[in-house]
Amino acid sequence: MSRTLLTMLSTETRKLEQSGLYKPQRAHDPALVDFTSQDYLALAGDQRIHAAARAALDERDALAGGGTVGTRSPHHPKLEQALARFLGVADALVFGSGYLANLGLFEALFDSRDCLFCDALVHPSVAEGVRLSSATAFPFHNNDVEDLEDKLKRSRTARFRAVVTDGVFPFDGRVAALEAICTLAERYEALVIVDDALGIGVLGATGRGTRELRGVMPRVDIVTGTFAKALGAPAGGFVAGKREVIEWLRQKATPYLFSTPLAAAPAAAATAAIEILERGEPPLAQLHARTRSIKEALEALDYRVLGGEHPSLAIVIGNVVPLQRMVNALYERRVHVTGVCYPVVPEGEARIRLETSLRLSDADVTLAVRAFEQVRK
Repeated sequence: MSRTLLTMLSTETRKLEQSGLYKPQRAHDPALVDFTSQDYLALAGDQRIHAAARAALDERDALAGGGTVGTRSPHHPKLEQALARFLGVADALVFGSGYLANLGLFEALFDSRDCLFCDALVHPSVAEGVRLSSATAFPFHNNDVEDLEDKLKRSRTARFRAVVTDGVFPFDGRVAALEAICTLAERYEALVIVDDALGIGVLGATGRGTRELRGVMPRVDIVTGTFAKALGAPAGGFVAGKREVIEWLRQKATPYLFSTPLAAAPAAAATAAIEILERGEPPLAQLHARTRSIKEALEALDYRVLGGEHPSLAIVIGNVVPLQRMVNALYERRVHVTGVCYPVVPEGEARIRLETSLRLSDADVTLAVRAFEQVRK
């Protein structure tokens, strides 16, 4: 390998470390109070989900690799049916991850004749899928429906048009303005596509996500997401929506056709999680009450806390060096948090992201708030 390449990579990595942009890889320490897990409902530890995964593992060829195109285990259609029923759509298609689902959706459904109006802060997998589609992309300011309408007005010529947004924006916990987005999409004859990876399971009266929370379930055309957050499964993602769309993806989505399918165990685990949600068992009110109490406690310490509707909160620190020091100081006090800085968020808006979860006990929350108070001083 080129020595020049290795030297360049080493130099650039050191620059990341010096600027505070380096992301250390840490193994999970059970002694820490963990505010980085997106297992919001604590379903990853639910014994019924474990039992479903174990039963799938015990089946013949459960660990076998991929076969011919379209070959899957019986667990996949069962999961797709449960997911479509839960989300209130006609059909769904399971991928190996949420990232693959977004890649497969856009590159199969759109091409250079189409226009995609994307929120500027969509997930990187959505942005990559849009790029692969070769459609003309019109970014609009984050959650700014006036800017979206301006873009829609000035781009009339297209075969198909679609408005694309995250349901929840991960770095401030805000929920997309889906009511206004759906109204504009209907006015300008555009599809609505929502990546609801963070919303499904925790938002809405029954956990059906941002569409339910905002009262627009029948008005959103396509939903994508993952099983590896609130649903507690170790892997997997999906696209859900109209039957015609899903059938086309089965024929044309390359990450579905040419990637090893989701293993049987996580597929069975995800199905069990959906069934638990359908029965209304997860205490969503308790989760949101805990989120509010943490936000109020931190605001009482004079922190600027963003979000509140979703269990993902963001504490704005400002510059990256204080952020790095705070993350390290909290870690020393047994509180594990994630620091986020430019270019992921605007320069000067570095922040700590807190993922609230039912896995956290009252004692965990008390310890964390005390640690934030000590670090603040």
